[in-house]
This record gives sequence, C-alpha cells and structure tokens, in this order.
Amino acid sequence: MRQDEIRQKLIDGTIRVIARDGLDKATTKQIGTETSVNEAYIYRCFAGKEDMFAKTFDCLDAELAEQVFQHIHVMDMTELDFEQRCRRFFFAVWAFLLGNKEKCLAYVRYYYSPYFKKYSCRIHEARFKLLVETFRPAFIEEADVWMILNHILNVMLDFAVKVHNELMSRSDNYSEHVFRVIYVSVKQYFKRTLEREA
Repeated sequence: MRQDEIRQKLIDGTIRVIARDGLDKATTKQIGTETSVNEAYIYRCFAGKEDMFAKTFDCLDAELAEQVFQHIHVMDMTELDFEQRCRRFFFAVWAFLLGNKEKCLAYVRYYYSPYFKKYSCRIHEARFKLLVETFRPAFIEEADVWMILNHILNVMLDFAVKVHNELMSRSDNYSEHVFRVIYVSVKQYFKRTLEREA
C-alpha cells in the first residue's frame, strides 16, 4: 500500500474514532487498531497525533467548503425572492450535514476543541473568505458578516448533532424549523431592499 493510501486510511479511521469516542479517547493506538495500520505509520505520515487531527479536520473542512461553494450559485437566482434563495442554499448544505454522520460528528468535536484554534482556525477562515465576500452585499454595512456566517454554521452544526444523536427527528418539519431559526435570527441584518423582497 502506498503512503498516500495509508495516510487516507488513517484519516478515515481518525474520523470514525473521533466521531464515536471523541478527541480525548482518540489515541494513536486506537486509530492504528481501527485501521489495521501499524501505529508507527502514523508518525511516517504525520508529524504526530495533533497533526493527524488537524489534517483530518482540514479534509473535512475542505469537503464542507466544496459543498457550500457547489451550491452558492442559488444566491444569484434572481427569479426567486431572497428568502427562497436562502432556503435552497440552506437545504443543500443541511442535506450534506445530515448525510454524513461520522464526518459531521468528527467535524463538530474538533471544531469546538482547543485544537481548532491552535492549528486550524486561520486555514478555515481563509477557506471561507470567499463566502463572506459573496454574502457581504446582502447585509447592511455595519453587519459583521463573518460573525453572522459563523453563527449560521454553529446553529446548523448544533441541530445536525441533535439529529445524529437521535434527540431530534430527521423530518422535513424539523429541517424547516432549523431554517426558520437561522433565517429569523439574521434577517435583521439584511439590507432593507432584500428584507422587503423576502
């Protein structure tokens, strides 16, 4: 097996272990056992455990960004009113989060850990900078668009985890509820022309 294949196998195993057991219990030994890869390979493919965690999150974050940017074009569909565009965009990203339980749980556990701030925050911000610029024209001048988009992501992640942990249903009604919670909380920051349109 080539080193890049071993590396990907370790990343996939890290996702499973973090999703199932959390970061604290995600030891190199456990990840080696999970993947049937000798623990020594972890140190050939990564600088160490924390680097492996960071590279795993980077893969997950890049995949989320790809999904986000794959659907961002709906915000330009002027034949729909602004709320309808937001709804389509939300449901595309929401479907991705609900369709990938292990990835979503691993993402959340790392995103809210000290590792994120230490190793991954700047890369994450750079990756999503274009999203901020894309949405900036929709908001009033004094709005902190980065903070608003972070709020949206946090709410989506929180509700997605509830679904994955079977604390909430996977129903269309619940999905619509999540959209309404987000939309109503950020609507006050829309430019008045968009607020009237919605």
